[in-house]
Parts: sequence; structure tokens; C-alpha cells
Amino acid sequence: MNPTFPLTLEFKFSLLTELRVTDAEGQLVALVKEKFFSVRDEVRVYADDGRTQQTHTIRAQGLMAGALDWRARRLIRRLNGTPVGTLQAHGVRTLWGASYELQGADETLAFTLRDDHPWMSVVEGVIGAVPLVGDLIAAGFDYLVNPTYTVRDAAGEPAFRVRKRRSLFSRRFEVEALRPVRPEEGELVTLGLIQLVLRERERG
Repeated sequence: MNPTFPLTLEFKFSLLTELRVTDAEGQLVALVKEKFFSVRDEVRVYADDGRTQQTHTIRAQGLMAGALDWRARRLIRRLNGTPVGTLQAHGVRTLWGASYELQGADETLAFTLRDDHPWMSVVEGVIGAVPLVGDLIAAGFDYLVNPTYTVRDAAGEPAFRVRKRRSLFSRRFEVEALRPVRPEEGELVTLGLIQLVLRERERG
């Protein structure tokens, strides 16, 4: 997996979670499905719309690990079991603003992922806590105010930026490369950002 940036990650309007990732030329990079009725988060990644060619799995480490485990490590592996890397949430800090580390197959830090404006999540939570009226205002807030995330490399330099775009019937994110993408980075970054937007899609 070595896609051409920018990437578009779009959730289809559906009862089931389906995320399509396309590259700069509109070609399908990945189709993502979440596994339901599992004791821990598990995501399956396919190379085709018919879901006949599975390429990767992303799975929370530990029994009962998942959305309620704020420090869950999500292991990214190829279908043959070889590791690609790990996405590690930064505990309680992630509740009010995205904060993650993306590690390579050797478990060394490759990238950090941060919400550029974490205060927006706090404001949205306060608005949504107001009964009835708050729900309506929060829905408008979701449409008009959209978060951005910056991905920095191990040296702290900006490498990618993720933007959520306005949409009524789907949730769409765009990933821009801020510098040339090294061949060994494409797979790890793409799969790490897939997990990021799965976790963060309800914000903004």
C-alpha cells in the first residue's frame, strides 16, 4: 500500500460503518469495515469494493479493549500476520482532544497525531449537554465547525494534515501531505489515519 496523496476518507450514509479511502486520482485505496459484536474493537481492511481481498486488520490489544479503553493500543497487521505498526491513544487526554502516537513495526515512535483545536470538542460537549435545544445546536455545530489534525514525524516536523469537510449525508476527511512522502511511510500513515477517523468521526 503506497497511495498517492492527497487522500479522501469518506463514510457512506449507512446503518453499518463503511469507510472508503481513495487517492489523488480517485482510485480505491481501501474499503474498511468494523467488526460488530466483538469484545474488542476490530477493523478489517479490503482492497476492493466487493470485500473479497482483505489486506489488513486493526485490532485493539487486550480483552474488552475498545472505545471505553482510553489507552487502548490498536495493532495494525497485514493479513499474513506481519506487523505494520501500532496506534496508541494518550489516555484521558484523548477525551477532550485527539492525542495519539503512531509507532512503526519496531515499536519506535514514527508520528504523533493531534487535534489542532481541542477546545472545539469541549464547546461541543457543553452545547450537547443541554436537553433538546442543545442537540439541535450541536447538529449545526457539527456541520459548520470542522476539526483539523496535524501529523508530525518523530522529529516534530509537520508531515500530514487531516481536515474534516462539511457534508450532510456522509462524513468526509481529506489528508494532505505537507512534505514528500517516503515509500515506507504510506502504508503506516494510511492505516493509522483510518483508525484516527474511525475514532474521531463524531467530533465536529
